[in-house]
Amino acid sequence: MSIIPHVLSCLHHAAAGLLLSLLLTQPVMADGRLLVVTENAAWLSSVDGQGNLSGRNTRLVKDILARAGLKADFQVLPWARAYRMAATRPNTLIYSIARTDTRESQFLWLGQIGHMQRVFYRLHGETGIAPQSLEQVKSCCKVCVGNHDVQEEFLIQSGFSAGSHYITTNSQQECPRLLQSGAVQLLIADPDQLRSQLARLKVPEQQFEAVFSLPQGDPLYLAANPATAPRIIQAITEAMRTQRAR
Repeated sequence: MSIIPHVLSCLHHAAAGLLLSLLLTQPVMADGRLLVVTENAAWLSSVDGQGNLSGRNTRLVKDILARAGLKADFQVLPWARAYRMAATRPNTLIYSIARTDTRESQFLWLGQIGHMQRVFYRLHGETGIAPQSLEQVKSCCKVCVGNHDVQEEFLIQSGFSAGSHYITTNSQQECPRLLQSGAVQLLIADPDQLRSQLARLKVPEQQFEAVFSLPQGDPLYLAANPATAPRIIQAITEAMRTQRAR
């Protein structure tokens, strides 16, 4: 009789191993298709005149997925919506996203694909607006930043209060217009990010100038919803490792 528990234990482990193997090798079902979300930020990802998604980081992510042997649907959304979708929908990837303490547990961080700087800009010629520290920014000006943008998280962590010290917009691209209208005195952005926004708005770069830069920036990542299929995570991780080794 003592052999029966041993046999049952072996069968249990064999069944568990078979189930794990099936989970790792079966394709994602149609209703759980792999989705990749990002924002329309020309310096990293943008939609061209023919409706095709392009940009430096978009090309990088597409190359990673091709190396991983994965097909995916790409969607370009306002950042807050892209963020919310990636945080709540299984089998969803998001890029280019900064890794912060607030976001750490919400995603699986697959690998770095870029970097962004942190610079405050004013309108050209507004010499009376010349902060040289975060405390001076806080006391002199109202800052524009995108809703749920990593720059907003940075401002909050630095003691800035929404409404009093900064305002948010659904799209970071709205900030240059708000600066021009006088609704805010500064905006915070990566230089390449602002340059692409102004090009899209057909606003000359010379109308804005950097007034205060911070030495630290943020690495940008490709991340996944924690409930994404293990085989997808494994394939992407291996593809990124191969890509870095080139």
